[in-house]
Amino acid sequence: MSNTDRAVEYRQILTKAVCGKGRKFSQMSHSIQPPDNIDTILGAWVINHNYDCHKVGEAIEVRGSYDINIWYSTKGNTKTDVMQETVYYTEQVPLTFYDRNTREASVSVTAAVTQAPNCIEASIASHKDGVTVRVEKEFLVELTGETKVCVPVYPLEYAESDEKDVYEGISGDVEDDFHDLDPNLVIDELED
Repeated sequence: MSNTDRAVEYRQILTKAVCGKGRKFSQMSHSIQPPDNIDTILGAWVINHNYDCHKVGEAIEVRGSYDINIWYSTKGNTKTDVMQETVYYTEQVPLTFYDRNTREASVSVTAAVTQAPNCIEASIASHKDGVTVRVEKEFLVELTGETKVCVPVYPLEYAESDEKDVYEGISGDVEDDFHDLDPNLVIDELED
């Protein structure tokens, strides 16, 4: 059989690719005890956000901290002061897309803050409970690693021809071949 008569061959290529993605928006409430009895909250903001991430099962765990600053008045609104408290958090970001054929030894994880931690509400709960601060934030995470992709390999004489010419040399109807494919078929599992 000549090269032009043979059917398309398929090869598996090992490549680094995005093998998982996820996004999570969250709101958290923190209870902060000011040093004095406060009359009014004049402002609240979040600064110094730091975080890191790693894979835990089929999710990405983001651990971090930020400082909450509260500007408040005391003594019948005659004095003001600012208090700061460092808050630590752990967020589990589920992967909405995850390729289980990824080689676990090659996995790396990244997280990007799509919405930085921001104070959306600060209120005086009671003098014994202190100040309640609501903070919102959002993360986008990606998992990259080695995985296999399957690609068609055509004979060398098709290298300079356009796609239409390549399909003319293949026996059978290409459209019918795609309709017969089983979308649930997995060729084989990756080995670590």
